[in-house]
Amino acid sequence: MIELKILVDNIDYDSLADVLVPLVTEKMRDGEKGGILGGILAKNPAAATAMAHTLLKTMSQEKKDELLVELAAKHRDKLLGKGRGLLNKRGIRLELCDISAKKL
Repeated sequence: MIELKILVDNIDYDSLADVLVPLVTEKMRDGEKGGILGGILAKNPAAATAMAHTLLKTMSQEKKDELLVELAAKHRDKLLGKGRGLLNKRGIRLELCDISAKKL
């Protein structure tokens, strides 16, 4: 068994938000709970993305890194599923056993 660790640095959080926020708003539109604000943002993905960019500008690099690590841990199972699906789609024979995140 091989444990694969990927270290990343110099993350462009704005481009990450450009990709992830529309996915989140799509999920909210499809019926996941998001409250009143979530409902409004789900109907306007551009506003949600702009809000994410504004929030990111107020955060230190340390806080952005901590948030990413926290989200990776919280959504571990989803990340594993998406990773396995991508490997399968690409015909890569590899067993993806675990994903973990640790801030160094």
